[in-house]
Amino acid sequence: MSNTELVLNDKLPGATDSPVQGQAACDTPGIQDGPKNVRESNKKTSPETSSPEVKMRDSSPKEEIGILRNIYRLSKRKLSFSPSKRSDKDMQTSAMSNESTANNSHMGIREEEVMCIAVKDQDDKATENTIAPLSVMEINQLITNKLFLEANENINKLEKELLNERKLAKDDECHQKNMVKVRDLHLLHDALAQQITSTIANSLTTPEENSSHLRSAINVIEMEEVADKEWQETMNPSGAESFRRPRKWKELWAETVAKSVKERVASLPFIAKEQKALWMALHLLDLQQTIVEDLKTVKNFTQTSYPESYNIFNVYLKYYHQTVSSHLECIQQKQLESNELYALLNWIIHTYKSGDVMSHPDLLPEVNIEELGPLLDQGIIKNIMEKYIEGLKLKVPTWMRNALKEDKSKWSESAAYEPEIMMGFYHSPVASDICEMIASHLKESGKISKDLKKSVLYYCLEELTNFIHCYQQDLKVRKQSASNPLPLLVVSINSYTDLEEFMKTLKQDNATHFEKVEKTIKNSVQELNKILLDDLLFQALPCFKKLMTSKWLTSSEEFNQLIRKTEMYCKDFKKMKQPNCQVLISDLHYQFVREYIMQIMKMSISWKLPARRVTAANKIKDELGGINKMYQEFGTTASWLFPVTQHLFEFINANDTDLESNLVALYKDYPDIGEEHISALLYFRGISRGSKKSKLMKYFSQLEETMKEPIKPTHPFLFADIKTGPVTCLPSF
Repeated sequence: MSNTELVLNDKLPGATDSPVQGQAACDTPGIQDGPKNVRESNKKTSPETSSPEVKMRDSSPKEEIGILRNIYRLSKRKLSFSPSKRSDKDMQTSAMSNESTANNSHMGIREEEVMCIAVKDQDDKATENTIAPLSVMEINQLITNKLFLEANENINKLEKELLNERKLAKDDECHQKNMVKVRDLHLLHDALAQQITSTIANSLTTPEENSSHLRSAINVIEMEEVADKEWQETMNPSGAESFRRPRKWKELWAETVAKSVKERVASLPFIAKEQKALWMALHLLDLQQTIVEDLKTVKNFTQTSYPESYNIFNVYLKYYHQTVSSHLECIQQKQLESNELYALLNWIIHTYKSGDVMSHPDLLPEVNIEELGPLLDQGIIKNIMEKYIEGLKLKVPTWMRNALKEDKSKWSESAAYEPEIMMGFYHSPVASDICEMIASHLKESGKISKDLKKSVLYYCLEELTNFIHCYQQDLKVRKQSASNPLPLLVVSINSYTDLEEFMKTLKQDNATHFEKVEKTIKNSVQELNKILLDDLLFQALPCFKKLMTSKWLTSSEEFNQLIRKTEMYCKDFKKMKQPNCQVLISDLHYQFVREYIMQIMKMSISWKLPARRVTAANKIKDELGGINKMYQEFGTTASWLFPVTQHLFEFINANDTDLESNLVALYKDYPDIGEEHISALLYFRGISRGSKKSKLMKYFSQLEETMKEPIKPTHPFLFADIKTGPVTCLPSF
């Protein structure tokens, strides 16, 4: 086949007339009516390789293409002809002529072929630059199918086309038509942005299914970021035209990520207080599980769709930190109870940075705890602590009142109620429950901070002091109606003892707060001890009054009755805890010895006969010895009372010549003895007046002066509180 035939049969591009460059914009086919072959060509374009922006059309290349195309058409007309009937001779002549012409113009044809090839290349490029975008419906379908790259490419092409139309618009009608198309463009922009933001937001909930779409969305964002930068660089004083520049989709992406985190946290359910007592703890548990699971999703799935430069895990970490902070700040503004406030404080200060949340093994080493910073400001945390203390001020007294009410109900249910015995002692749950409650609050608050623990301790001690006052007043009322108040008083003393021991375990933390409550407990115990002591003395006093009489010298019935009553009364003391039991027994021991000596000092009887005086001395020795023995068995610590028995026996039983030496021994052990007591003892011996008494009293008055050093007592006074009976005649010195 000849070269001419090759040229004739070659279907070069551009043979079909293209739109005239100068054609009015309003005559340009609409977006929906674009050529089918062009659309199909556009669909074959790879979205991954397409440019985010189509360059502005240059009129100079089009003019060159038009000139080349005209040359090509003219050459084609010269070389082509229509077949017709000719004679063989004419055919031969023509063939010979053509052959000669072909040989002579061989180089010319080669040049034309090269030129035609050049025209074809230029025409292909022109066709590529003038490929029309898909229609609005087709682009919208791409968006719906999440073909973000191809959709974005066509939107950019559509934008270029509409910009050109706006430049070429000659009248208002054309301008209005352009504005309608621009509105459609804006709708496509919005639809694409909505789908991209939806894809970004759903990357936490459907990470695996959404990964390919997410990658495409991030690619579009990256491309548009570059396009925004190029647009800003090409801006001049007249301005670079664009409908949606800069798009700032990187900022939109950041806003979407932040919003998706906020929506995740905000969607966590709140259980009503009425439905669940531990609603706060449950909500915080849901919160920490959501944080961990979402950050694990970002680490394992989401960040694989992002370029490394995005540092996407830290982005989500930052937004979660900020969102959780705002969320908890809103929660603390609600009306919360003390247990809810504590749960909130504990979660903020401890749980959040622990292995349960941010230090979770599945999140390491991506999470840097030190860089996170505090979840809430110290001012807000301090405010929560103050509200926690205020909550305790409502909770603790209510709890103590309920404990007291429950204790009272046990005693009122039965007149013969007896407390439970634990480890051999009367026991009431009131003190143990209070100690347990205070210890629990101190332990919990100590986990939060030392300052909070100190505040809780101070308040609990204040409230405990108030409770003891109320409890003490209530005991006095209940004692009046109790058939046998002794167990009630004993168990109450045991409760105070438990509280006092508990205070000692806390005192090392802050001793300054304990002085008031310890003093209150001590005074309350002393008051109850006095009630018990007065009650026993009240029962024993009739027996004491019958001592030191004529009948007493020959009968021990009254004294034996005294011992029986005392032993029966004190048997419940065995169920009283130490050391108060020893304190009470020792006090009773002292009161009994004092009361017994007082019967001698009341000067109601005098034994002048030696035989009777000896009998009385021996009886005093036996009875005072019996009192000492009884209280010694109960566990008295007042052993300093034992010598007085022997001193009284010897002074009453001694001969007149030995009185001075016996008086010295008595004075040394009990230097609080006074002249009136010596006078009463002499009266009991039968010496009420005369020289013997005067001489002995004078000796006693000089006794203290003759001592080299004043005697310092090593125990409480015994005689100082003993009053003597009326003295008819005092000696004169």
